[in-house]
Amino acid sequence: MAFVCSTCLASPPAQQTACAGYEAADLPLTASTFPVHKIGGAILFRAGMAVDADGAPNAYGPHNRGLDFTANAKNGGTFSSLARGPDGKPVIQRSGRFKGYYVSTTSLRQAGGNASAPATYVNAAKTPYFVLPPEFMQQFGVVLGDLAVVTNRRNGRSAFAIFADVGPPGRLGEGSIALAEALGLNASPRYGGTTDPSIIYLVFPGSGLGQGKLRTAKEIRSSASKLFRQWGSARRLQACSTPGSP
Repeated sequence: MAFVCSTCLASPPAQQTACAGYEAADLPLTASTFPVHKIGGAILFRAGMAVDADGAPNAYGPHNRGLDFTANAKNGGTFSSLARGPDGKPVIQRSGRFKGYYVSTTSLRQAGGNASAPATYVNAAKTPYFVLPPEFMQQFGVVLGDLAVVTNRRNGRSAFAIFADVGPPGRLGEGSIALAEALGLNASPRYGGTTDPSIIYLVFPGSGLGQGKLRTAKEIRSSASKLFRQWGSARRLQACSTPGSP
């Protein structure tokens, strides 16, 4: 259904134009329905941010020696964020700087890459990425590799990011270590992030290169900033995400 934000109705004509074109949608999650808004070809929502270490070569290790608790690499008792060998056990790096750590994976991976090589995946410590549940992808047509601008309303800091990991159903609001750092959050995967829904995610469906294509932080910033300018930049985002907006 069409939606016009109440903030815009009380704003000058220029701001009304910037905030025009809302379309509201409800995203049914496990415990509740989450409000999401379609604006000018982009998808906007507000949430907190859990910090994801997946893809970092030292994300997980035996005896919880990694950046995150090893238990967080599991889904229902089964390892879901680690490369596994033919025996089903997590692959351990046998050489290099992070010898002894598990090989942590992300949903986005380099085409043709060795499934047991850390370089095949998106490094959470170096690449700003965000995480979405499968139901979000299905409802809004977002695919791995799509781009976004993410903003921390508490301090005004923003960062451009790539959709690199599919999270568990029913969970919304998660980003990589590098994204949390860029937003001025505590970036510890164990104790950081925020539960305050002060993080604004503006996602551009169909904006990426798709599965199999990894991108550097510089490439993400260059491509996503161009999309953000075309969409209306910070002025439009401010008009559409101020308190009182949907």
